[in-house]
Formats: sequence, C-alpha cells, structure tokens
Amino acid sequence: MQFARDTSSFLLLTLGLLLSLSLGHPEKKEKEGNPPPSTGTCEPLQIPLCQGLSYSHTVMPNMLGHANQEDAGLEINQFYPLVKVRCSPELQTFICSAYAPECVNGSAKPVCRTTCETAKLGCIGLINKFGFSWPRKLECESFSTESCKEGFTASEIQKKLVEMGHAVEEQVLSLQTVRILMSLKDDDRSGKLNDHKFQELQSYVSGLKKEFLDYQRGKNSAVNERQMKNALAAHGINANNLDLRLNDLNFSLLWDRYSTSGQINYDDFVAILARLETLKERFKSHRMTNLPCDCVMASFSLDDFIRDTLL
Repeated sequence: MQFARDTSSFLLLTLGLLLSLSLGHPEKKEKEGNPPPSTGTCEPLQIPLCQGLSYSHTVMPNMLGHANQEDAGLEINQFYPLVKVRCSPELQTFICSAYAPECVNGSAKPVCRTTCETAKLGCIGLINKFGFSWPRKLECESFSTESCKEGFTASEIQKKLVEMGHAVEEQVLSLQTVRILMSLKDDDRSGKLNDHKFQELQSYVSGLKKEFLDYQRGKNSAVNERQMKNALAAHGINANNLDLRLNDLNFSLLWDRYSTSGQINYDDFVAILARLETLKERFKSHRMTNLPCDCVMASFSLDDFIRDTLL
C-alpha cells in the first residue's frame, strides 16, 4: 500500500512538472478546421507510448508539424503521466492519432473529434487542478467527426491482429476464434469494439500467444494434453476452482473436440481459453447467492443458456 501511495505521489508530481512544459505555453492555431492529412510512405509505428493500439503504421509529417517520429515522440512523452493515471481511456488513442496518425494507403487518418472530446472530458479536471488548460493546438473543435468510427468488426479485428503479429508461424486466429475473443470485451453486445476495448483484447491475445509459445517452445506449433491442462490451471480453470470446475470428464470432452493427433494448435488453444473465460464470466453474472448449501450455482433462462453455450 505504501508503494502504491508513493507511486501515485510520484506520478502526480511528475504530471505537474510535465504539464508545465507541455501545456504551459500553448501554441496558437493558425486556422480552424481539421488540418489536411499528410501523405507519404507508411512506416512502422515506433513511439513507445503508442504501442499496442489498433494500428501499427504511421506517416510523417504529422498535423503538428513534426517531420519524423523521433521529434513527435519527444513531445508526446510529455503526456505519459496523464496516460499512466488513466484520466480517460481515450487519451492515449487521441494523443497518438494527433502525433503519430494511422497510415492508410500512404495518408494520415484524420483525428476524430469525438475521441478528442472524450479524452478532454476525462482529463481536463486533472489538468486544471495544476493550473493549466487544454492545449490550444489540440482543441477538439479543430477536428471533424468524419473519421470517427463506431467500432471494429470481427473481420477487421482479425486482420489487425494478423498485421500486429499475433500469429504463430503460419497459424492465424480464425474468424470464429476472434468472435469468441470479442465476447470477452463486447460489454454492450454491439458486435463491435472501440479502440480502447481493442487494446484490451490485443493485450489479452498477446498474453495467450506468449503462453502458447512457452508451452510448445517452437517444436510442433502445438501443445499436448499435459500442457493444455497446465494452461487451464494457470487460468483458474480446474476441478478445484469453485467459479469454474473442469473435471476429468469435461476435460476429456474438450480434448476430444479440439485435439488432432494428440495435440492442440494455436487457434484452438486461444479459442478454448477464451471460451471458458467467457463462460466463467457469464456464470458469475448469473450466480445465485444465499444458498442453503456449501455450493456454487447459477440461474439461466433458456435464451441465456443458448446464447452463452453457442459462443
């Protein structure tokens, strides 16, 4: 707890210092309206603060006049404390879209005004607390809503995961597996994920990929029965877990369904863990309380049961 308090105090002190540098002397906008997108050659996104977003390539110069990523990175790092304290889940997306815009066919994708407004709404109170104001060159009125996107579909997410390297050799995640993964983050059941939720999904997939590689160590690009059991146990999915019991019979059913020649490949490995994680969360949301026994039970309607088991 003391470490957490010390870390929080350090972040706030650093935040105050950096805000004085980045927000203390705002630049005047030369003109209203969304700045024209830059055109050039797409290049890999290398700015550390912008890693893990829904895109992996940018284009320079940016709308703020930075000629390269190195110059843009020096300035964007001033916002690190704000991103770290998570005053808004959209801040990182907004800042990166301005300083290191997504490259689409050689052109910079324009900044979305809605993303800007959400980021500003969440962070303006903290910024004002230190006596500063939102940077004029990043005023939301400068941007349009034309580039705003409601969310990424399953097919778009599948493509982005491939582009970001979430494959094992020639194995990529199937569309069905991506839909299962989306169910973990699609809170409003819209069938789409916004950039923030995509970042969470991408981080989750990155962790599963690392686990898979650790188990199979590049030998056969697959895991065996013992390794699959270890993976499930590592995720709290075993016979001793009250939230999600997986006895020997159920594991055998699972193994018979997914394994081929005594092994499970990368796509099925991810699908199994994501599916069981989803079912565990669904079970928790329907969990019954004050039971007259030392047991764990849940109540489902037929519609809920069909939907959840069809995932």
